[in-house]
Amino acid sequence: MSTRPLVLLAHGSRRPGPSSVLSRTAERVGTILPGVEVRTGYIELQPPDPATALEGLVDPVVLPFFLARGYHVVHDVPAAVERHGSGTVTGHLGVEEHLVEAVAQRLHEASAPLGGLAGLDHIVLGAAGSRQAVALEEVETITRLLEARLGREVTPAYLSAARPSVRDAVSTARARGARRVGVATYLLAEGRFHRALHSTGADVVAAPIGDHPALAELVAHRYREQVA
Repeated sequence: MSTRPLVLLAHGSRRPGPSSVLSRTAERVGTILPGVEVRTGYIELQPPDPATALEGLVDPVVLPFFLARGYHVVHDVPAAVERHGSGTVTGHLGVEEHLVEAVAQRLHEASAPLGGLAGLDHIVLGAAGSRQAVALEEVETITRLLEARLGREVTPAYLSAARPSVRDAVSTARARGARRVGVATYLLAEGRFHRALHSTGADVVAAPIGDHPALAELVAHRYREQVA
């Protein structure tokens, strides 16, 4: 039986940062899963669209390349697979230790000039935000996992659609005596949201997850789960 192809479907952006993260991650996944054809596509804003990404594939494994379980994960990706006529959808990137590893490393890197995490009095996890309760629950879970990994208290906060805002979380930490506040970034790529984190008053803002090796390992893990 032939090896099932893998398609990663992301949101899409008019800026190059998010697409480069997807393409570099797909390249890494290809080395982890030799012999598996790996394609990428986007729900909106840039080509290739899902229909083009899926064209000609038989029974593909389709992974929603999203951190949270929002509308695109629940509706748009499954609808694209249904229109294609074959294939199955994996879980989205979701709540996994792979992501915690990547977020933690980015924070360690960003805080190094201050002496590492010891130089931070408080840590805020900056996430995009959502109106979907399940997506916010996932951020809360990631926060608890990050606390366990870092051995530090972490406050979840959001850039849109939910509270507390990252700016408010930073201000609250300072009001409670924190002199240096760091933001751990729960975003996949550079863009509008990550730029906004730099305007929240934090002393340290970590880079996004980007093409961290753990992200490719997570994608490969999702694929193996589906084909097992």
